[in-house]
Amino acid sequence: MLMSKFGFAQDQTTRDAISQQIRDQINAARQEAQAAARDARAATPTAPPLPGGEQITGQQIPWNPNSDIPPRAMDLGIAFLVTVAAVLILMPFTRALARAIDRSKPRSSVPADVSAQLAQLGQSVDAIAVEVERISEGQRFTTKLLAEQRSDQARTLLAQPAADASQTR
Repeated sequence: MLMSKFGFAQDQTTRDAISQQIRDQINAARQEAQAAARDARAATPTAPPLPGGEQITGQQIPWNPNSDIPPRAMDLGIAFLVTVAAVLILMPFTRALARAIDRSKPRSSVPADVSAQLAQLGQSVDAIAVEVERISEGQRFTTKLLAEQRSDQARTLLAQPAADASQTR
């Protein structure tokens, strides 16, 4: 009673009728496709005979048009999925193996006597750097003194002829 009140029974009947129409259309299209496939097979042209009179025949791959996927495409899809599954399954194992190999390698540590020698070598290089800096500072100072001495000599030489000229007059 409740179903008839809201029209559910009528909706169910309409759905069943539409479903049946769809099934009928699918069956009609399937029969048309099968007939077209038969006609195409019958109408395939044959190759002209060879000069020796031999006929070339080709091998037709059997395929059921009712099947959705051709057989070679199915094989290719299966091979692809197997490859993807193998990669996904084996990748963690290979990473774990690589990590285990990396961890098994002993870490090379520097012996204590070598590190002491390296420390002393570093101190020696620092001392040499300080001495080179002192030498370069002394060279700059000497160069500055020589430059000042030359400028003083040049001033006295220039001033001397002027003094000689004033005495002769």
